[in-house]
Amino acid sequence: MKKTLFIFISFFTSLLFAQTKINSDYASAYRQALISFENKQYGTSLKYAQEAIRLKKENVLKEVNKLERSLATREVRAAGDEINKVIKALQDRDEFDIAQIIEYYVEKKGNDYFNNSIKKLIAYIKTQEEYPEAQKLIGDIYKLEGEYALAESFYQKALEYSEVLDVNDEKYSILYLMADLSRLSGDTNEMEVRLLNITSTETIEKRTMLIKSMVNIIKRDNPGTVDRFFDMYRFEDYYSLNAYCQLAEYYKECGELDKALGFSALAVITGFSKMDYVISKRELNYEYKDIQSFLENVVNYHDLVEWGETNNIWKSFDLLCELSNKCGGKTFSNDLLKVLARYSPSEYWQHTAVIKLDSLN
Repeated sequence: MKKTLFIFISFFTSLLFAQTKINSDYASAYRQALISFENKQYGTSLKYAQEAIRLKKENVLKEVNKLERSLATREVRAAGDEINKVIKALQDRDEFDIAQIIEYYVEKKGNDYFNNSIKKLIAYIKTQEEYPEAQKLIGDIYKLEGEYALAESFYQKALEYSEVLDVNDEKYSILYLMADLSRLSGDTNEMEVRLLNITSTETIEKRTMLIKSMVNIIKRDNPGTVDRFFDMYRFEDYYSLNAYCQLAEYYKECGELDKALGFSALAVITGFSKMDYVISKRELNYEYKDIQSFLENVVNYHDLVEWGETNNIWKSFDLLCELSNKCGGKTFSNDLLKVLARYSPSEYWQHTAVIKLDSLN
């Protein structure tokens, strides 16, 4: 009995060890690269990032070779293509380390992702040899050093293999970094194109119609338009929020005020939609009433106020007032400034609204 228990514990421990061991070498190098980057040791960070890329390629190649050798044996071939049957065949041959490789990826992506096919799983593993996170980090290092062409090449490679990213949303940060590279290089036309490309292609038609509607209602210059504006419109393309903010600023600087107004309205309504959604999830009986009570509610949530600062929401509110006033929506601008002067969650932008309101009256 004791011997059996010892064997079971040893086997279980080996599985746990294998689960943590897989990918640990390159992951450790990447962590060291991140730590060095945070400590501004960019040369050391670059070395570790390059090592992480090398180790990952090496690791994936070893995994694939091990799997293909084991799968070529008569007993495992007889199990067919189904992942669960292949794992059983490998375990029957005491090839627990090979079975563990398969189980690692099944746990990571789910069996349905591979349609229970060992061939599809191996094909997936082969795509994992690239390390876009490390490539992005190298791009960040070169960007800080002012080597924009080199940074561009690494961002491009990271983007090319973005499907391999552990966090899919990281793709958007790469796109934003590339747009910023264009700005730093003085190519504002390319920056504009890249910011527009960040925005979801699935929402282009909806976005165009929404901008047209919002601009029209602002320019009507009727009393009560502010409450109607926030009551009518919602937009949930949250990943594009920063792009909308930057495009509004860009078009303003270019003197294309109608375009700037449209994108500032889009930035405001997107940020507003996100916060409205979050509050509705936190408060059981919450229901949007008007922009004044909404802003009073936001103040109760420090994280939302901070999120608004980080994502330029309060700045976008101010820009929307400025552009509305310049584009024929003086009533809208004046009414929204009155609300912001009293209820803006940001002390800085509240003070700014007070100053602008005084200048208009």
